[in-house]
Amino acid sequence: MISGTYNNRFEIKYVVETQRLPEIEAGLSDFLEPDPNSADGQGYFVHSIYFDSPDHRLYTDKIEGELVRIKPRIRCYRSAPGAPPRELFLELKGRYDRVVAKRRTPIDEALATYMLETPAPELNGSAAMSSALGEFSYLCQRYRLSPSVTVFYHRTPFHGAFYPNMRMTFDRAVQCSLSTRLDSPADAFHSALPPNRAIVELKYNEKVSGLLLRRLRSLGLHQRTVSKYAISLEACYRQVYRGRVPV
Repeated sequence: MISGTYNNRFEIKYVVETQRLPEIEAGLSDFLEPDPNSADGQGYFVHSIYFDSPDHRLYTDKIEGELVRIKPRIRCYRSAPGAPPRELFLELKGRYDRVVAKRRTPIDEALATYMLETPAPELNGSAAMSSALGEFSYLCQRYRLSPSVTVFYHRTPFHGAFYPNMRMTFDRAVQCSLSTRLDSPADAFHSALPPNRAIVELKYNEKVSGLLLRRLRSLGLHQRTVSKYAISLEACYRQVYRGRVPV
């Protein structure tokens, strides 16, 4: 499994030039070790399909800085862009002021397809036994959730050499699409971030090393507020307004 359910987690994000990632990795080499889920240190591809209401309430909560908000999504991992999913999950990523909590449960492709193709899907019986699925079903009925946007990118993950609850990820080639299928074609995607920009995320439980934060600052990294969901939705609708993609 790529990563599990967690509570009381914090995230710090940075937007950097993609060409600087090798320099940043070298500068943090005494703090980081390759993640065992990353085959040969080459990373993997993350494919996420986010849900929202018809009036994009969850997006608005993010933009307006609501202290309590949630992002439901189906996420899978691929070894290459056209490769079959390695794993499929339903995830509910909640934020409570600065604290992040994620609940996730594995799902199969048939259930994922049902959730993507059925308006406000109701999950009954054994499918709803998972607390994450039960909450997702409730949110779907309350807010009439449906698939909103797909986000796809390459991730190189690391974990802390001395801090087992610390993780860092380098996410590059962040792309987005209004096609919300598990098999969306490559030509349905376009850049959510400029191709020469990447997102570095530091994720930790409770505490983070002051030495690490100083090292990050010495490398010229400065914290940014950035949401892949928000920038992807905005990028897609810019394309719609320009008449380059259909709604």
